[in-house]
Amino acid sequence: MINKISVFLSEGIGSKLNSSDNEKAVYAYSIEVLLSLLLNLIILFVTAYLLNKKLELLIFIIFLSGLRTFAGGYHAKTHVECMLLSFSIFVISALCGTYLKQYGETVLVLGIIFSIFMVFWLAPAETENKPLNKNEKKKYKTISRIIVIVLSLAAVSLYCLRAETGYVYITGVVAMVIESVSLLKK
Repeated sequence: MINKISVFLSEGIGSKLNSSDNEKAVYAYSIEVLLSLLLNLIILFVTAYLLNKKLELLIFIIFLSGLRTFAGGYHAKTHVECMLLSFSIFVISALCGTYLKQYGETVLVLGIIFSIFMVFWLAPAETENKPLNKNEKKKYKTISRIIVIVLSLAAVSLYCLRAETGYVYITGVVAMVIESVSLLKK
């Protein structure tokens, strides 16, 4: 569905701009990525609103996307799979902050240790869609390591501020752990 809409829109744009078939293909891919991202975000925002987990969504996006951008990890094969995974991972991460409060310190410590270990061991994880050359691997490895440490410090800071922020640090740590596990799937 998203693909068909993207092709339709790219044909219209390409016709108006007198674009080549290659340029139209680039437009179609760009539109497809944007539409998929937009739909995914809409689903997540609606879910966060319905669950009253708006701050958790912000923390989830920062922790998961912040690490995923350079660490890589599992890449869904279809837009539907991507949306279902994103939805499921967000709900799990957000609800962990509610249901794992009594284990908060344990989740924090073990989650950070696990995530740092996995990122230092496996990142960056390549996918078919994003092969990396030797220089990119070295660069992404360094950046991934810095990011996981910064996010870990952010989680500890959120823990220290839990009187004001509640248990959102658990959401961040769980998102980081899930992203770290996704490094196993290549």
